[in-house]
Amino acid sequence: MEIMNESAEITSAGPGARTSSSLHRGLLVLEVVAQSGAKGASVTEVATRLDFDKSTASRTLSTLRSIGYLHQDAARRYFSTSKLSKLAVRRPGENDFAALARERLEDLHRQVDEAIHLAIADGGEMLFLDYMQTSKVVRSEESTKPRPLHEVAVGIAVLAALDDEARIDELIADSERAAGEALSARERRTLDHEIARARERGWATLNRDDDVSRVAVAIANRDGAPIAAICVYGPSYRLDPIQETIVQATMASASDLSTALEQ
Repeated sequence: MEIMNESAEITSAGPGARTSSSLHRGLLVLEVVAQSGAKGASVTEVATRLDFDKSTASRTLSTLRSIGYLHQDAARRYFSTSKLSKLAVRRPGENDFAALARERLEDLHRQVDEAIHLAIADGGEMLFLDYMQTSKVVRSEESTKPRPLHEVAVGIAVLAALDDEARIDELIADSERAAGEALSARERRTLDHEIARARERGWATLNRDDDVSRVAVAIANRDGAPIAAICVYGPSYRLDPIQETIVQATMASASDLSTALEQ
């Protein structure tokens, strides 16, 4: 196998080769698990895919889990976490998108005192970079694991901010692959309706019948392309009466951050 040949080359490269070989295996395993999407990957599947023996695959998976790059469910399948994604977008200085957004998120949080997510688009997924919880007693919890675009309000906000229908179809296809299954015709019609409604209003939401209201607004880069989104969410009984205030504050924060990205 080509993968094993590459590993053999690294192993024989001289001092420090063992560490390099372990690093190489770890990166390969991360790629396999990430590509498995919502289904996750078992030790056997990783070993088969990479032509590793099961003990090597198991040891590598366990190491990645122990340092937070993977997690394991009750069925002993492995899934990627957002830790690596956060490192990928955190760069020193002005290029650190999360740092650039933090002050604006804090200002928004002071205004609304509800839970806030900042997420960036990466292919068919939204990667959650920052999170602020409300100080109020009743709270709504949302997963910060990478999620397919069509499954989260921030993803719908990004899709709605695009004006290229071919690109939207391409991203939805990527999102379906990330989810591990295609949308039914009915689900696609519902998604198209949500995108159209978000485009008309300038902000997106997502009804999961969970008594949680969401307001998500896209953030554009210097070329005007939507690359991320802010979402304010919380119990519907609390957010719905002040929805317009939440919308205006979130739109202002997203606009301010989009302007900052133009600099």
